[in-house]
Order: sequence, then C-alpha cells, then structure tokens
Amino acid sequence: MEIKIKKGELIIRHKLKSSETYKLQKTEKSQSLHIFKKPITCKGFSSKTEDGYHIFLLDYDGVDKSVVIDDVRLLQTEEGLPPAYLFTTKKGNYHVIFLSKHPVKEIYDLMRYTSIDANFHDSPIRSKYRSWVLRIGGKGKRKRPKFLGILNIKTKPLSDFPISSAHKQLLSQLYKINHPNYGNLEDGLKIVKLQEYQTK
Repeated sequence: MEIKIKKGELIIRHKLKSSETYKLQKTEKSQSLHIFKKPITCKGFSSKTEDGYHIFLLDYDGVDKSVVIDDVRLLQTEEGLPPAYLFTTKKGNYHVIFLSKHPVKEIYDLMRYTSIDANFHDSPIRSKYRSWVLRIGGKGKRKRPKFLGILNIKTKPLSDFPISSAHKQLLSQLYKINHPNYGNLEDGLKIVKLQEYQTK
C-alpha cells in the first residue's frame, strides 16, 4: 500500500488482489478504510449428534504437538475419555476428536483441561447451528486435515460414555482408520450434520 500526503490531500493507492476485499466506514468523528482477505468457504461436520448431544472436538492453532498430547493424556487419565483421533491441518495446527457424547455443559467443563484456540471454545455462540465444527474438506490450496493416528493412554479405566456411531462412520468414509472396539457403547445412530462455514 502506498500512502502520500500532498498539499493537505491524503492519497492512498493499493491494487486489490483477487483474494482481497475492502470496507469503508464513515462516522461523524472518523473515517476508515479496511483491506482484508476474503473469507474462504469450507466444509465441516457438526459436533451435534442425532439425539441432541455433542461429541468432544478440539482445535489447536500454533502449538507444539506435545501440548496436544499432554491435554489428551490429562483428559483420559482424569475423566476417562475414550481414544482420541489426532489430525493436523498444517504444521502447528491440530484437531482432536473424541467420539464420546456429552451434554453442552459437560463439553465446556472438559475444555477447561485444554489449551485449545480461544475462538474455537465459544464458536457455537457465533454459529446459527449452535455447535462446534471441524473441517473435513480443503481450505484454499490446502487439502483436508491429515490423520496422524489414535491416542489411547490407558492409565485409568475408561468411563462408559456413549459413542457416536455416525461420527465413527464418517471418519471411516474419509480415512483408513482401524477403530478401537467400542462394543455396546455405540449408539447405533446414523446422521451427522455437515456444514459450510466461512473462515479467514
């Protein structure tokens, strides 16, 4: 961006890229010009289950992998959560999926054990679907998240949280995963809501 002041006149020159847009704001006291990247539309899946519960999703931006593993270990040892599915979207960014089902209040209680991205913590408030969403498709030039493996730290007997069969099936359709045996904890339901959302 080129900015000049000539004889009391402010001159701003900027060639918009195809990925950029702008916004002008004018009030009685100020005027402003904002240039920002256009939002990208992504495809994701909802945490919400067919019967109104939520599976437990985590989203980390700009962290070392050890932070994620420590959080998962704490959740599994303290709360007995089931195996965690670990994904990466790019270096330093991770997704974690627990297929266990919880009411909303319990999800927020479990999040207190983690160092997840602050924007993800309260993202349902900004969503018309009132759920947490993780990406399953591409994002611009980036491909869908890459499956890294299953984290299963058996230092405490697992709690008997019900497991979302529908979300398990979705993961099977997208990735080659050798799932743990959840036995009769699976709920047998089949519907996962897919959503389109905008992100930077």
